[in-house]
Amino acid sequence: MDFNNYAYVIAYVNQFGAFAPLVFFLLFVAQAMLPVFPYVLLAAAGGFLFGFQQGVLLSWSGALTGASLAYWLCRWFGIGNFLNKYYLRSGYDPRKLSPGAAFWTITIFRIIPVVPTPLINMGAALGRVSFPTFLLASALGKIPTAVLYTGLGLALFQARDVKTILFIIAAGLSVMILARFAANQWLRQKLD
Repeated sequence: MDFNNYAYVIAYVNQFGAFAPLVFFLLFVAQAMLPVFPYVLLAAAGGFLFGFQQGVLLSWSGALTGASLAYWLCRWFGIGNFLNKYYLRSGYDPRKLSPGAAFWTITIFRIIPVVPTPLINMGAALGRVSFPTFLLASALGKIPTAVLYTGLGLALFQARDVKTILFIIAAGLSVMILARFAANQWLRQKLD
């Protein structure tokens, strides 16, 4: 399968007829656990196939489900038990982890897509972040990217002229730069 091609994604999902939303949801679950194909292509295809609102809902809920499954797989396979020895030697005590700091760190990393999703999932699981904190932070942090990528992708693939495409790209980059600037300011205030 070539999920790096927008038209192929649409054709692939469309072939499932009434089950297309379920297949699309499962593709997002897989993408969140092991990102072997681009999120933006799936989100754009979801907007095209199911409309903006249902596309956002499917991409957000699928990505959140995949992130949660990855979190629990790290916990269930005992990788955390292996790290306990390292934690004890290094002086790290996961019981002293601030839930507020963990929440905002996960939320910001989800909003500003710099850290790959699997690393966030694994880091939270291995760092002993509680699941409710992880789930709420991930749910909140995934909303902007689901909305932005579904809308941006849909607009890009439906745009017919270069000016519109360049404007959409510039607007998307501006939003990401502003979000990163706001996150840096927030982190500086917290560290001071």
